[in-house]
Amino acid sequence: MDWGKRFPSLRRNLYFASCSQGPMSVDVLEAVKSYLSSIVEEGNPWDEWMKTVYEAAACFGEIVQANEEEICPHYSASSALISLISSFTPGRRNKVVTTELDYPSIGVPLAALKKRGFDVEIIRAEQGLVDVEKFRKKVDEKTLLVATFHVSALNGYMQDVKALSEICEAKGAYLLLDAYQSIGAVPIDVKKMGVDFLVAGTTKFLLGIPGAGFLYARKDIFDDLEPTAVSWFSQRDPFLFGPEDLDYRDDAKRFEMGTWSVVSMYAARAGMRLIMRVGVDSIWRRIMKTRNYFVEEVEDAGFQMFSPDLEKIGPTVSLFFGQDSSTVERRLRSKRVIVSARGPGVRFAHHFFNNREQVDRVVEILRKHFRRN
Repeated sequence: MDWGKRFPSLRRNLYFASCSQGPMSVDVLEAVKSYLSSIVEEGNPWDEWMKTVYEAAACFGEIVQANEEEICPHYSASSALISLISSFTPGRRNKVVTTELDYPSIGVPLAALKKRGFDVEIIRAEQGLVDVEKFRKKVDEKTLLVATFHVSALNGYMQDVKALSEICEAKGAYLLLDAYQSIGAVPIDVKKMGVDFLVAGTTKFLLGIPGAGFLYARKDIFDDLEPTAVSWFSQRDPFLFGPEDLDYRDDAKRFEMGTWSVVSMYAARAGMRLIMRVGVDSIWRRIMKTRNYFVEEVEDAGFQMFSPDLEKIGPTVSLFFGQDSSTVERRLRSKRVIVSARGPGVRFAHHFFNNREQVDRVVEILRKHFRRN
């Protein structure tokens, strides 16, 4: 299929930046127009808007293999996490475990937990990896939560989530997964993987725009959690004035806050529907083919990997350029190659619309214009 007809930016760019912002499809563009038209033509069609928000939440649930009642719409992965952890209080379990490879949207809210009496421990990486045995040593009977990534935004490293869940289960700790760098590209089944909570946004591989995020909370857990970072949509009757006590909604939507970015939810629904039509299993198979070919070609050209070995990464490959990474990103952009620098690496994120011909053109540009490491 000629994906350039579905994604206008692909007609003029070699697009490998879905780890940062997915390209806009005509589906999403039309969804945004539909939202704007709803204001122009109807003013305040709240019933339609709320229907769209919860249809987007249902799409997210289908992608992660969760029930609709276990999904909560949010503004971002960050706001979803903040609402969730506001329900935790230190007690016998006062320990939270994360890693130095986790994105700041995880690390910063967790660091703030120290002010509430939690002990936050950070596992250090070695050669771009976090060995599962390091989790085994850190997670104990005092651990309340392990919060970590599925795929690292820094170097593309993909963790063995099932192994992590078994460690957490053995010690009675919750496992929270940041799936922003994998969802829409890598198959996710929260039940089979043993995930208690999952947060992600829709800007990247789900092909949406900024302003939409979601939280998955396991059904047999959320009834016992009472968040304090709440607002009117957290309560059973959001239009009740003057409540003396919180009357939480009886599903994961108790973690909602205020009014959503409705236009972002229109875009999120359209982007996720496209992902579901292609199929995440099919997407992952396509990604692995182009990703593996890319790695073979860039290594043959003499470029140094910042990512770990192929069997340990997700859809994104990072090449090492050191302090020049941002400059390399800008120079590639000037040649219509859209990538994303992060740390000392330049990330090349693969999606279902990428192919071998595009890889060949990118590698040719790299060979011609950039110094080998």
